[in-house]
Amino acid sequence: MSASACSHASLELSLPSELGYEVIARDAIAAFARRLSIPDERIEDLKTVLCEVCVNAMEHGNSLNPGLRVQIFCRFEDERLVVEVLDQGVRQYTSGARPLSIGEKVAGRGSLRGMGLLLISQLCDEAGFVPWPGPGNRFRFAFHRQPGHDLHG
Repeated sequence: MSASACSHASLELSLPSELGYEVIARDAIAAFARRLSIPDERIEDLKTVLCEVCVNAMEHGNSLNPGLRVQIFCRFEDERLVVEVLDQGVRQYTSGARPLSIGEKVAGRGSLRGMGLLLISQLCDEAGFVPWPGPGNRFRFAFHRQPGHDLHG
């Protein structure tokens, strides 16, 4: 795909909050990333992250209500693939105290719940909840086309 075509590349998906649909989204977003020349090893990380974020949106945001949707917006900008996943927010995400590390959780110092957000933060270049005026939760993550690419350097 040419550089000019990449600069306008985007994809949108809408899924019901039913487990299993995250696999359809994973495959579609992986195909989109390949068209953008994201390296294969990064695509494997992208697939893991996307599934985890979608399942979180379905389970925690939408309480597995199949009538509620999970929206996925992907775009290519500044040499990175940016993905935003929105749920309809039956339950709003609230950050608590400093999350335990994976080591602390494995050592039994806390619940094993919440491992997904730790995994996500380790696999992608940027990740986190972003504020927005609508109901629900909006989680954004990004993968740079070139690993270690620093947008500010």
